Amino acid sequence: MDPGRFQLQPSFEYIRSTRAWDSSGDSHERGLFREQFLGFSATAGLINNVDININSGYSWIKDEDNDFDEDGFSGPLRGNNLTDLEMSGRYRFLNDEENHLEIAYIGGVTIPTGNDSDQSEIGTSQEYWSFDQTLVATKDWGQWTLNGDIGFSLPIGNKRDNDRGTLNTDLALGYQVLPWLQPEVELNYSQDFQKNEDDSQVLAVTAGFVMPINETLRVNIGVQQDVWGENTDKTTTIITSVRFAF
Repeated sequence: MDPGRFQLQPSFEYIRSTRAWDSSGDSHERGLFREQFLGFSATAGLINNVDININSGYSWIKDEDNDFDEDGFSGPLRGNNLTDLEMSGRYRFLNDEENHLEIAYIGGVTIPTGNDSDQSEIGTSQEYWSFDQTLVATKDWGQWTLNGDIGFSLPIGNKRDNDRGTLNTDLALGYQVLPWLQPEVELNYSQDFQKNEDDSQVLAVTAGFVMPINETLRVNIGVQQDVWGENTDKTTTIITSVRFAF
């Protein structure tokens, strides 16, 4: 964001899963998992090439896999509350206008403001602080746009338990069909590192539309489908967001 400019972005995600992958990558049925997330993000431009962002939201979760197991134990089936608060700063350290190349670093922290899981309710928090950092690059060729990023979230404190960090990387390609319409497709990979447990990882494909209606309004819609994983759920996610810049 340019200095003195602001951006507000409400968003909604619907996440659903009825299958999961085991440690061998084999898929099997699980009870219905469903999450509805309403998010809100605010960004402000500070100085040239530097802006700050804050975002959080509210989540409604249902997990029927927590119903009675073979030993007669039942965990919480539902939960809803505020999610964790994320605060970050973005520094664009390369802006090569001649070659249409931009590279930026994003550093931030996640504050566990959501509620913890207990015997009566599914929590909406990761339950620990984390330091998050991401490197982002964008390259344009005429009407084509290529975006890539790689990031790592490092857990902090005793409440992290066995969690030792999460690696995320994404690669996206878009084509500007019309001034207000850009179809795009992405590959998304994530791996959670664990101590004394097997790591989990997932590869997903996302397809959607970026629609810059005008200088003030931009709408994003898309669907993300997990296609391969280990020790994780196989989810389908519907994503929508609206950005207001002023």
